[in-house]
Amino acid sequence: MTKLNQMKKNRAISAERPAELRRATLIASAVASTRLEGSKLSDKEVERVANIVFGQK
Repeated sequence: MTKLNQMKKNRAISAERPAELRRATLIASAVASTRLEGSKLSDKEVERVANIVFGQK
C-alpha cells in the first residue's frame, strides 16, 4: 500500500461516527440549557432522558 493510500485510510471515519457526534452534541446542549434554566440535572440524567426520547438503550 502506498503512503498516500495509507494516509487516506487513516483519515476515513466510520459510518457511526457522525451519529455519535450528533448525540454527544445534543446531550451537551441539553445539559447547558437545563443549567441555564436553573435545573440541577447531571450529564448522566440528561443522557437517560435522551435515551428514552430517542428510543435507545
